[in-house]
Parts: sequence; C-alpha cells; structure tokens
Amino acid sequence: MGEFHPTSDRGPDEIGLEKILLFPEKLSSLQKNLTDVDPLYPVSVELSLTSRCNLKCVWCSDLLLRELCPDRLSLDVLGRLFVDLAKGGTRGVTIEGGGEPTISPFFQKAATLAAEAGLSVGLITNGTALFNASRSKDFYSLFQWVRLSLDASCAEDYLLLKGRDCYQDVLKSLSVLANLKSPPTLGVGYVLTNRNDSPEPLEKLALDLRRLGVNYLHLRPVVDHPELVSLKSTRRLKELESPHFHVNTGAMTDNQGQGNDGLPCLAHSLSAVITADGSVWLCGRLNVDPSTGSMGNITVERFSDVWSGEMRKRQSRRAADGHYCLSHCPQCRMTKYNRLLYNLSRIRTRDFI
Repeated sequence: MGEFHPTSDRGPDEIGLEKILLFPEKLSSLQKNLTDVDPLYPVSVELSLTSRCNLKCVWCSDLLLRELCPDRLSLDVLGRLFVDLAKGGTRGVTIEGGGEPTISPFFQKAATLAAEAGLSVGLITNGTALFNASRSKDFYSLFQWVRLSLDASCAEDYLLLKGRDCYQDVLKSLSVLANLKSPPTLGVGYVLTNRNDSPEPLEKLALDLRRLGVNYLHLRPVVDHPELVSLKSTRRLKELESPHFHVNTGAMTDNQGQGNDGLPCLAHSLSAVITADGSVWLCGRLNVDPSTGSMGNITVERFSDVWSGEMRKRQSRRAADGHYCLSHCPQCRMTKYNRLLYNLSRIRTRDFI
C-alpha cells in the first residue's frame, strides 16, 4: 500500500498552539493551578551557552541582556543541570541565544551531554559557524530540530540587516543539514521588518527553501523596535506549502499583543530560561526588566531547588495577576497559551465536544 496523503496540502506546524496537546499531564497541572504555582518541571528549557555573537542584527533585543549576563557556565554545571532536568521530567533543551551558541567553545560537548542525559536537543542558530573548528556535519543528526535565523531574502538585505555578508553561507549550511543521512527537522526563522518584507523576494525564498528540503519557514514580528514594524500581509506565502513544507505565520498575530492581553500568565511554566551566567528566569521577555530578578542561579544551586524555591513561587504568583502582566509584559509568544488556558477555564459544558 502506498503512502497516504490527506487532502490538505499543508505541512505540520512545528511551532503552533496545538503542540501543548502533546503534554496532557502538564496541561492538566496548569489548569489545576490557575491560582497557585504549577509544580511540574518545564516541558523544555531555553539555554544560552554564551552572550557573545558574531552578527549585529539591527533589531537585536538581547544587547542589554549580554551586558547583564556574561558567560559563566561550565560543562560541570551543565552536566548536573541536564541530569536534573531529565530526572524531573523535562523533555527537551533548546540551545539558543543570548549570543550565537555555535561559537561557544563547549557547544558540541554541551549538546552531547544533554543528549546523553536523555533529553531531546534543539538548536536555534544564525547558521554562520555550524561547521567551524572541523565540526563534523554528522554531529547535527544529534539534534531533533535545528532552526537557522536567516531574516533576509537576498544577500544585500542580509548584509544591511545583520552586519556581515553570510547569506550564501547560511543557504549552504541549510543544504548540508537537509542532506544528512539522519537530518534534524529543519526550519528557517525570519524576523519580518519593513526592510525585508517585499512579497516577491519572500515568495522566491520560500520556494527555494522548499526545494532545499527545509521543513518549515517561521515568520515572526520584530519586537521592541516599532520603527521597523512591517504591515505587509504574509497570506500568499501560505499558498506555497506542501505536505513536507509549512509556512508558519501565526506569530505575526499571536505574538503582537502587549501586556499579555491583561490575562494572568500561567504559561511561563511551560518553559524555563537559563542565561549564560547561569541565571534562571521566569520569563525570557522580562529578564531585562529592572523590577524582575532571576529566580536563582545553577552555578551555585540545583535547578530543582530554584524551581521549587520561594523566589519562583513569589514571581509565579505575581505573574498570575493580570494587572501586573498588563503593566509589565511586552509582546510575548506565551500569550497565545495564556489565552487558551483562560478560555478553557471559562467553558461550562465540559462533558461535550
């Protein structure tokens, strides 16, 4: 019998809201703790290995964070962290910014340690240094997924927006990853601004990525830089999808809300953010707010103690106040999950579909 293809020509959404359904125990815990602190470990952890970066993106929102969070992690600390996370029930670790993770001197070893602890590993990278230091291309089969931040549809825009002429290098890296014997799920990130939003080049890029074997293109709005906001529609890009290539445009609307829509924030518990100095943060968007400190630091205490500690409880209860969120929260990808949790809590006819 041949492979079955549904009538929809749409590929799977690797970043969509529906992914929360894959974690029913966590979803149930969040619903049970609407007014208290969810005790379960985060589903995944966002980990910055370094605050250094080899590009200068004009919209970068991590510049201040790099000053606040210098590199202090060690392999010993990370090894203990990964064992703790796996034991506590965390499923995956995303190695990402702060800075560019692949220029960290222990990037490869850290990813290997996470996998050896039993965690799934993802990577967000600018793709310019993937194969530096004689790093084997087959190493990247270790990752469940890799997303390269391209953010431009031509070499000229790339140089203008990101400060280096690396556009073709990133496309070559995508081709190498797509042709591995055991390739990771491969995505391309694209911060849409009024400087890189021309429809025709974007459509050509999407077709080129689909031909290369990329699994999805993820478009998201620029944050913290209102002068760069794009108002262009991305609807036509959806027409370029195939069963193996998805164009994610949901963030262009889902991530636009300010102040968490005035809702309590419960979804922060889905993930934890650890910066390059070892600090553990409730939220990856409030970690530059002077009124929001870290919950603890894994260089001096165990993650389990941070997660069950009084600082996390205090910050979680503060975030459960919609008035606090309305006055403090910037645009955030967690808002869509908080909308879902809020709407679920209001359903009256719970025994019917």
